[in-house]
Amino acid sequence: MNRQATNGFTIVELVVVIVIIGILAATALPRFVNLTGDAHNATVQGVGGALGSGANLVHAAWLARGGTSSVTSVALEGSTVGVTTTGWPENDNSAAPNDTITADECVALFQSVLSNPPSVATAAGSDYRATVASPVCTFTHQADLSVTRNIAYNAATGALTITVP
Repeated sequence: MNRQATNGFTIVELVVVIVIIGILAATALPRFVNLTGDAHNATVQGVGGALGSGANLVHAAWLARGGTSSVTSVALEGSTVGVTTTGWPENDNSAAPNDTITADECVALFQSVLSNPPSVATAAGSDYRATVASPVCTFTHQADLSVTRNIAYNAATGALTITVP
């Protein structure tokens, strides 16, 4: 009796291939799952860098205008930014630079210093939530509240601290 050779895979070969694919998937999957956290971290770092750059531009404009406490505001890309007596951004009102910053002023500062800013509010429901312990504004990223991601801006010194895991 003549047997013809058959083409195809045996069940053992198929099982081995499936096991190998399963092992590869089990080792690669955790890395892909963590990409969301990395994206949130990068977002906060990018926004923080832009906020720091904007604050430095305002301070440089204040210095260029004389750098004295009589200079209470500067123009930045069509926006008016109120400054502290040391020239750092405080709010969007040139008539109210009192070196004491409120949460509402933190929101105004964020919106006037950044070009096309993400949403910010003093309550939940926006991209960032603004809180204040004068002179420090803290902008907390709201996308994943299980992890602390925030930007702290000191209106007295211009210091910026970005916190990501």
